Amino acid sequence: MRRISFKLLIYTLILLFFMLGLSFFLQGNIVTSGFKANLKNRMIQYAKDISYKFKNNLDYSSEANNIANIINGRVSIYDSNGSLIESHGRFMFGRTRNIERQIILDVLSGKIIYRTDQKTFQGSTLITLGMPIINNNKIIAAIFIHTPLHDIQNDVRNVKNQIFILFIAALLASIIGAYALSSLFTKPILKIIDAAKAIAKGDYNVKIDVKNKDEIGELAKTITFMAQNLSKTEKLRRDFIANTTHELRTPLSIIKSYAEAIYDDILEKDQIKEYASLIMEEAERLNNLINEILELSKLQSGTIQLNIQPINLKSLFNKIISEVNIIKGNRKFWLFEDDIVTKADSKLLKRAFSNIIINAIHHTNDTGNVYIKAEKENDYIKVSIKDDGEGIDEADLPYIFNRFYSKSAKKGIGGLGLSIAKEIIQMHNGEISVFSKKGEGADFVVKFKGK
Repeated sequence: MRRISFKLLIYTLILLFFMLGLSFFLQGNIVTSGFKANLKNRMIQYAKDISYKFKNNLDYSSEANNIANIINGRVSIYDSNGSLIESHGRFMFGRTRNIERQIILDVLSGKIIYRTDQKTFQGSTLITLGMPIINNNKIIAAIFIHTPLHDIQNDVRNVKNQIFILFIAALLASIIGAYALSSLFTKPILKIIDAAKAIAKGDYNVKIDVKNKDEIGELAKTITFMAQNLSKTEKLRRDFIANTTHELRTPLSIIKSYAEAIYDDILEKDQIKEYASLIMEEAERLNNLINEILELSKLQSGTIQLNIQPINLKSLFNKIISEVNIIKGNRKFWLFEDDIVTKADSKLLKRAFSNIIINAIHHTNDTGNVYIKAEKENDYIKVSIKDDGEGIDEADLPYIFNRFYSKSAKKGIGGLGLSIAKEIIQMHNGEISVFSKKGEGADFVVKFKGK
């Protein structure tokens, strides 16, 4: 992880160095161009000022001399024949005179000449401006202004040095900032990695303390949520194994005991038949239990495709009542009269309601009653299966749909019927709830969207 932080720091610095270097280069060129443009404009203005006084017979000599001193250069004035009238300022070793001779004809023909001669004066670049003096559309003279560029070059160099100092300061500040940002950026990632490692080792009680509101914060919340779900799944897995082991062990112990009694040949003939019958019952119970475990696992795997088709709820419950008739004893069923048609997987829905009704039979006296009601509420179908049996302890209600949990579970007779019913109802985007008080029966209410 430290390497990621280091890489992030390096990449950030490379980008910053490139941007600052480019900025330094561009600003240096902009400053140089700005100074040169300003110098050209000033020289042209100086030439115009001298030209104005020359044409109006004013004291142009003082003006020329003053300008020559200002620019630390030379000002020359020629007449229309190319003869030097006067010159002011630095002599510049005759090189300026040579330049003026080269371009005097062009200037007297009306051209404005602005040229740069490299290293012509003390190793410095020499700037030359030649401008004709025009009066009444007639060229009457020519002005030459020369100035060395080294003063401007010194100014530009000073400005570039200041920019370079700022560049170094900005680079140092960027290094510190990039290091702080890379550490700040990778800190929550380090926490997430530590949490992931803990989860990989089976520690699901992790909570990632990340305050970020961005994708990293969302990732931390997702991993925390995943850990919580894994913790719940792990607890359910352990409970399931413990409950399944317990439920399988009980009938196996009974079968083993009866089988040993038969094997030891200590029973009478009638007892042998009775014990064999009990072994068959326990074997059948084991078979049913295993089938229910497989059925519930299949439902929870999410691989079952619903076969949605129109069904008549009244016909469905009549069929269920007919099938459970053999175990209902003297209990009475009270079924709603209206025909309510909806769309659902009839086979699975029949399985869910059968489990609820069988649960009601098991917990109702032989002379008890089971009331089945169904009605439409807006876009939903509401089914109530209510009995007047023994009811359910309030403490048991939150766990009544858990696997192998029932109020009889404490006696070692837990089941999966209500768990299977709940899974099927949820597959139909419905919900199931139970209302009960001890001694006042139980009311299982199923609500799902009618189609």
